[in-house]
Amino acid sequence: MAVHTLMPVPILESCTKPKVIAAVVFAGFVTGTFVPYFVFGSGPDDPSCGRFDYSRQCDLSPTLFLIVDIVIAVLLAVLFHYLSKRNQKRLDQIIASQEALRNRRMDYAAQHLKRLFQLTLFTMSVTKRSIAHYNLTVGLTDDEKPMWMRSVTLSELRRDEAKLGRVLQSVRSIMTAANDVLDPDMVNRVDGVCNYLGEISVEQQADGTMEFPKYDVCRIKVNYLIELLQTYSRETRSFKDIVEEPYGNSPVESEPDLAEEVKH
Repeated sequence: MAVHTLMPVPILESCTKPKVIAAVVFAGFVTGTFVPYFVFGSGPDDPSCGRFDYSRQCDLSPTLFLIVDIVIAVLLAVLFHYLSKRNQKRLDQIIASQEALRNRRMDYAAQHLKRLFQLTLFTMSVTKRSIAHYNLTVGLTDDEKPMWMRSVTLSELRRDEAKLGRVLQSVRSIMTAANDVLDPDMVNRVDGVCNYLGEISVEQQADGTMEFPKYDVCRIKVNYLIELLQTYSRETRSFKDIVEEPYGNSPVESEPDLAEEVKH
């Protein structure tokens, strides 16, 4: 028959257990509360003094000491409970106001971003039209091509290009202000599209005409963001996942290099 040997538990390890520590603290509290009163009240007193009498000849009895302490403890407990409840109400009001402010900021950011990207798409179309108008002046003969016509169309083109840059700057400002309330995935998508559009500018070709590089890719990226922002719900404060179809019927589908850029 196997004999089991009981290993002694170290005293220090036993004393560090939570239950032992709690028992020691409770015993110290009880001892410090009751013992002094009985010690102080155990001395000689006037025979005429009752249990609850108090005068120059009569000391407070241990019972009256305890009753006074209990009354003080109850009053302090009520006071602390009142202060705690009042502070908790203030904290709840602050948290509720901050949450409401966060929701309003998120609603504003989603709606304003959608409008800005719609304006971006419109400005891109206007810029594309200004490029077409400018290119018409390049194909004219010298007799039909006054210098003022080219100057006017070129100034319109630069104006539209500058407007597109200002719209993108407004988008970046909104993202900076609402970066802490928007979904990180949405922030990354918007930043990626803004950076992509910001690196593209109208280029002049060798024949003198102007071209909007990768216009179809930019339009598809912006359209996808607009569709994604339109799925925002005020009830759930979130965006729905939509099936991304980057090509559609765009001419990008026939160009593998541009199609790869749409994916990224």
